[in-house]
Amino acid sequence: MIRSLALALAGELPIIAAGGIASGARAHAKIDAGAALVQIYGGLIYRGPRLVAECIDATMATRRGGNIHDPLAHIP
Repeated sequence: MIRSLALALAGELPIIAAGGIASGARAHAKIDAGAALVQIYGGLIYRGPRLVAECIDATMATRRGGNIHDPLAHIP
C-alpha cells in the first residue's frame, strides 16, 4: 500500500506510516516502501524506548549500504 501510494504521489506529499510497527525491521520496511516518517506509539507501549534505538539502528545500517532513500529529501 505504501509503495503504490508513494509512486502515485511522486514525492509531492510525505507519507506517514502508522500501525503494526513494533520492530526496527518493520520500521525500515515502511521507510523503504516510501514512507517519510513512521509512527511507533503502539510499539513503544509494548517494547519501550529500546524500540527507538532498534529503529534507528535498522535504518542507519541500511543507509550506510546506500539502499535507503533520504526520508527528508522532499523537504525544501
